[in-house]
Amino acid sequence: MASIKVAPQMPSTFKEFAGHVAPLDESCAAQLQTVHPLKQSELNYEQHRQNLNFQMLRNREGLAAPLKLTMELKSVSRVGHMPFLPSTNVARDVLMGRDELIDFTDMFNNDENSEFMRQPHAVMEKTLGIL
Repeated sequence: MASIKVAPQMPSTFKEFAGHVAPLDESCAAQLQTVHPLKQSELNYEQHRQNLNFQMLRNREGLAAPLKLTMELKSVSRVGHMPFLPSTNVARDVLMGRDELIDFTDMFNNDENSEFMRQPHAVMEKTLGIL
């Protein structure tokens, strides 16, 4: 009676792994400079999502709706503040639908930890060119 088990065989040559883990250049600097394929996608995620939402809005309600929303976003971003005050962009968050989300920046972007806290008089003098 023949055995059903397959006898293990060793390959005659071993092939090196040619994946993204082992870059072709062997220098340490080249290995550190390799960029993950998803990095660019993650950097542009918000822009891609906004473009997709505008495309769906245009298909559903016509050209006027995304055009109006774009103009409102542009006008909200131009709202002037004193140069020493940080802007929270609450109106922009409301227009983009992010006003009800709790994000990382909501927790750790306190004014007391912010680098924008400067002396108001010095900033205004520099802005107006009085100094």
